[in-house]
Amino acid sequence: MTNKKTVTKTLASYDRQIRKGMGFWIKHRPSRWGYFLPERFLRPLLKFMKTKGVKKLILIFAFIFSLIFVGVIPTLSFIWSNIFRLWLILLFIPLIYWTLAITSVYTRVVAHGVYEFIRAFLVDS
Repeated sequence: MTNKKTVTKTLASYDRQIRKGMGFWIKHRPSRWGYFLPERFLRPLLKFMKTKGVKKLILIFAFIFSLIFVGVIPTLSFIWSNIFRLWLILLFIPLIYWTLAITSVYTRVVAHGVYEFIRAFLVDS
């Protein structure tokens, strides 16, 4: 009999807690947030919402939201996850450039030396 009363009391306390929480969320639901504003702010807000300006505002907010969360954040995530590869790219571009520059200069010098040697060898003969 004691266990039954304990279970009943526990369930009753849970029921009171759930009802209290539901009452709070029903009382403070988003459709009632306008009542927290003073009357002088509420009338222009309701008038603005009835006009077509609110549709433009929603479209602008949706566009900005999509640019941030679809464009910027994945790009930053991609850069952060591949930062080591980016540093390698920044390292290899100058190395490749200087390798090509030095190779082309020395190839030209060697070719000029071979040309002078052949020219001197053929002219003296």
